[in-house]
Amino acid sequence: MASKMDASNYANTIWDIADFVRDAILPKDYNKLILPFTLLRRIECVLEPTRDAVIESYDKNKAIWGRDSDNYCMASGRAFYNLSTYRLADLGSSNTQSNLKEYINAFSPNVREIFAQFEFDSICAKLQNYEPPLLYDVCKKFGSKDMDLSPEAVDDRTMSNIYEHLIRKFGESIAEDAEDFMTPKDVVRLAVALVMATGEDELLSSDDGVVRTIYDPTMGTGGFITDAMDYIADVQSHKNLKVPAMVIPYGQEVLGESWAMGKTNLLIRNVANENLDRYEKMKDLSANIYRGNTLTNDMTDGTRFDLIFSNPPFGKDWKKEQKDVEDEIRLGYAGRFGAGKPKVDDSAMLFLQHVISKMKRAEEGGAKAAIVLSASPLFVSTSLGSGPSNIRRWILQNDFVDCIVKLPTEIFYRTGIATYLWILSTRKDEERRGKVQLIDASTYKTPLRRNQGNKRYEISQELIDEIVRMYIEGSDHGKTVVVPYTDFFYREVTVKRPLQRVIRITEEGLAGLREKTQFRKLSEDKRSVIIGRLATYIGKDEPWDMPETLLKELFGEKVKKKDLDIAAIADDIRSDMSSYDESAPIVRDKHGNPVEDPYFSDTEDIPWGMDFEAYMDKNVRPYVPGAWIDESVVDKGNLRDGHVGVVGTEISFNRYFYRYEPPRAAEDIAKEILADEDGLEDMLKEVLR
Repeated sequence: MASKMDASNYANTIWDIADFVRDAILPKDYNKLILPFTLLRRIECVLEPTRDAVIESYDKNKAIWGRDSDNYCMASGRAFYNLSTYRLADLGSSNTQSNLKEYINAFSPNVREIFAQFEFDSICAKLQNYEPPLLYDVCKKFGSKDMDLSPEAVDDRTMSNIYEHLIRKFGESIAEDAEDFMTPKDVVRLAVALVMATGEDELLSSDDGVVRTIYDPTMGTGGFITDAMDYIADVQSHKNLKVPAMVIPYGQEVLGESWAMGKTNLLIRNVANENLDRYEKMKDLSANIYRGNTLTNDMTDGTRFDLIFSNPPFGKDWKKEQKDVEDEIRLGYAGRFGAGKPKVDDSAMLFLQHVISKMKRAEEGGAKAAIVLSASPLFVSTSLGSGPSNIRRWILQNDFVDCIVKLPTEIFYRTGIATYLWILSTRKDEERRGKVQLIDASTYKTPLRRNQGNKRYEISQELIDEIVRMYIEGSDHGKTVVVPYTDFFYREVTVKRPLQRVIRITEEGLAGLREKTQFRKLSEDKRSVIIGRLATYIGKDEPWDMPETLLKELFGEKVKKKDLDIAAIADDIRSDMSSYDESAPIVRDKHGNPVEDPYFSDTEDIPWGMDFEAYMDKNVRPYVPGAWIDESVVDKGNLRDGHVGVVGTEISFNRYFYRYEPPRAAEDIAKEILADEDGLEDMLKEVLR
């Protein structure tokens, strides 16, 4: 029976067990029941053929080795073992909970560590304490012959699919965030295919046992790692290699249950692979899978990798991690976040910097990476010369970005927003150095027969192949471009214009003057004299220097500043009662140079490499005659080059792929409305007949 079941059949059968205990276990806790019991049954089935050999080895050597010794793996033939004679089917009905606990505690430390993340004791206690007790029945159901999860009945790929079906099922039904850490298979396969498409000949084809590493800093249940390893193994299997490249996985995950799933996936990986020898089957591929917060505690500190895949949580703030992150930022480039500090409400660019920090540099052989991000890292910015813009600048200037793919919307389980797949590289081919490829794959999607949460579409294998082809070839009918990274750079210059203003006294302006800080410091007599005299100018245009001239006339040329600050009061008058007038004479300083208008300041974004004066003559001076660039405003921030204008960055897909579509003709829309109305009228007649 089991051998004929596919992953969804298994998942449904397992879910039926959860429904069996629905009165004892709340639906929101189903995952705490079905996931650990499924893992336990899989491990139990894997160890079954060597259980007697392990017990015999334990009986002979326990006095020397104790219980927690890797030596028992020699008997189990795996990277894990169990020293108990118990199995799920024979725990007994009278002491089920204590026997089950003894059974779990008899596993090797790497398995016990996994079960500690599932709150397994708590869920078992609920089943045992229910009236009538249900724990024994649950153990019997999972331990039955029909639930055969042995390698002979269920291969590694099917087992991985069973886990995914279970997570999907309880995610749809009860878990608000159960799928936040799940990357859809189609997105994973696209990312892996793009990373492997070029530059990986040694990994895929070498026959000298070269060692390569794969890393996922936000690994969730490990889908990226296992799919990448599957891809590599599949390619290698068709080449008759005697000593193919060895892949060592590394990963980190903050959520306990998803970490446990990912670690288990790698712990029991290859249990059904008969092509491996005994010692290869005993390798613990989960040894480098760590639990912890990647932003605050890099548990692979000091290690760089050959291949990296990551899908950080969308829109996650880093307020809880702020102190640790800012401490790391202060380390500069000696830390992971030296390029800049993003806004605290979005951690995407922290993860982006982290991934780059973990890539092997060119002198180490280089690395490639894929990271799934929202749109914000493309353009969001707090201020030029710092923050996100500076992070983009650092990434682009160092030529880390190979390609960015705009993915279709509604392909993720928990969000329908636009997402982008960044392909990063520290070993670009010569022809791609200094360049970035953009691929607009937003229309490359096929509808699902049944929606899965927010996921309404998928990227089929045929479409994945098409996107990979575009990536390799570099051009395809307006869907992709390869451009210099400086295409995404510009200089923000500060524009000034000459002072050409007139003074226009108004009733509203006089009312505002009475509230000005410097004006209110004057005595009541002085305020009355000034207001009274200014009122005589209402309705007239006066020259820019009228306020100083008037004040000196009223209070004398040599009035002391402490009694009346002429310049400050003149500024108060002008602030609300001056207007630009292009016919007014340009105010000049004592050297004859134009004085800048203090009430006008603007900025212009000048494309990288464009002549400033040519830009000003074409885009600014026709509207602001005499305008000039303030050369005192120069590039700033930790990447500053000291040249005029602050360097800004923005990656815009619309610039390359936007196509104007004229609105539909009004008469066509009107015809459709009338046709719909006629159809509605006919339908109502049928209903009321």
